[in-house]
Amino acid sequence: MRKMFTAGFLGVTLLSVGAFGQESSSPIGLGVRGGVPLNDAFVVRQQNPIDYIADTHRYTFGPYIEVRLPAGFGVQLDALYQTYEYRQVVPAPTRDQNSHAWEFPLVVKKKFLPGPVKPYLEAGAAFSHLSVHNVTELNDRNTWGLVLGGGVDLKVGAIHFTPEVRYTGWASRHFDSPGTLLQSNRNVAAVLLGIGF
Repeated sequence: MRKMFTAGFLGVTLLSVGAFGQESSSPIGLGVRGGVPLNDAFVVRQQNPIDYIADTHRYTFGPYIEVRLPAGFGVQLDALYQTYEYRQVVPAPTRDQNSHAWEFPLVVKKKFLPGPVKPYLEAGAAFSHLSVHNVTELNDRNTWGLVLGGGVDLKVGAIHFTPEVRYTGWASRHFDSPGTLLQSNRNVAAVLLGIGF
């Protein structure tokens, strides 16, 4: 996974440098996006005889493609990778569970103001697929959600820097243990930074 991320990042960087002399934006934008969640991935309720410890991995990353339309509109698709981890500590023996998720947010963006600094709003839907073995806490490998966000598109030469805050409300939980002692969070907020051209 690290090799794929590094290769993608280098590819975007090389293409961005090659396109640096262009004055106007291309109708197609490509780049990478990474960020950190603002809240925990899990809601944990402590109660015997079962006890959980959850770990929110503080990163998400992946490529994106954007189609820039007239009047400041655009459509963007991300492919964001993240991991989840939790541990059941009671009853013994201790059981660790790692899982990987790919999220595919598809949003419509509206940029405001002319010039190199353009605030924008976005809204759309997301699909999330969880790669995990069958475990007691598994509720739904696949889920859909609503995406809302806003940020700024800062254009420096041909490179676009797009810091943003994004909220995703999922329709169902990936994890929901018996007795609801461990649940994945359905309301997720994140700060993201995109770098592309």
